[in-house]
Amino acid sequence: MCLIMIGIGEQVYSVLLLSFFFLEVFATGFIPYGGKALNFLLLSWMYAYYCFEYKWNLSGVTLGRRLDFFESNWAFFAGFGSPCVLAIFLFPPLESYAVMATLFPLFVLTATGSDADKLVASPRKLWLGAGLGRVPIFCGADTVSMKVLSMLSLKHNKDHAQGKKAL
Repeated sequence: MCLIMIGIGEQVYSVLLLSFFFLEVFATGFIPYGGKALNFLLLSWMYAYYCFEYKWNLSGVTLGRRLDFFESNWAFFAGFGSPCVLAIFLFPPLESYAVMATLFPLFVLTATGSDADKLVASPRKLWLGAGLGRVPIFCGADTVSMKVLSMLSLKHNKDHAQGKKAL
């Protein structure tokens, strides 16, 4: 029962985190200078994360390990997600949707066929420092998600306390 609750909590947190990350990606598109380049990079990471998330969920990799691995291998994931984003940037909307409808499932299959889950499940010291260094990609989304969850927790505790007083 406890594992089920942890799994549900992790999924709720994951949805919150990715929703706030999506808002960050959306907002960067409106930055006047350099916003498009930053938007391209963040979208690349977002698509790469979505492609690998299917495999990681099925493999039972915890969210913390996923994020740690993703942020430590940010250059790989930026490159992995960039072909999907190129379709959005290079083609008109209707054509880019058609290209994405073809590319995204292929990339999910590629991610699923990779051995990334074995690398994520291996002890961190084996791959620590093997790359370009860790980039806190999800830091902003994580901070906002934690604040929202803490506000919900405080509201729940207040409501619960008020319910006890009424008894």
